[in-house]
Amino acid sequence: MVQTDSSLSLSLSMTVPPQILLSSACSTTTSQVNCSCETVGNPSPTLQWYLNGLPVNQSGTLEILSETLNSTALRSFFTLNQPHMRDLSTVLCRSFNSLGSASQQFCVSSLQVSAKHEGSVLYPVIISTLAVLLLVLICVLLFIIR
Repeated sequence: MVQTDSSLSLSLSMTVPPQILLSSACSTTTSQVNCSCETVGNPSPTLQWYLNGLPVNQSGTLEILSETLNSTALRSFFTLNQPHMRDLSTVLCRSFNSLGSASQQFCVSSLQVSAKHEGSVLYPVIISTLAVLLLVLICVLLFIIR
């Protein structure tokens, strides 16, 4: 009886274009815009940030931090200090590798507007409701008086 010792090692590597994960998001405060972008792909993707359609790099008011999560995933954080000093409307996260690209656009100006004007929408609704109630009350009183 002949005994053979052979082992077979199989490694499977699938290549896929990048995808931006749903966990990617932006938030704003009066002093900062904070965004995060998570992407996966194989080969490992590269990530680039854009402000109003123009690519950006780290500067005094802009901070970009990236971390490799594993061989196919990347997370990047984007912080813009003093956003009120810029005419800012969109932030875009673009992920790319040799098989393609993916991007996610965030409308930062609408985030700022909704934070500033959230309570002002309520006043016209309250005034309109009170006006309708007053008209109904007047009609009821006129009906009772007749």
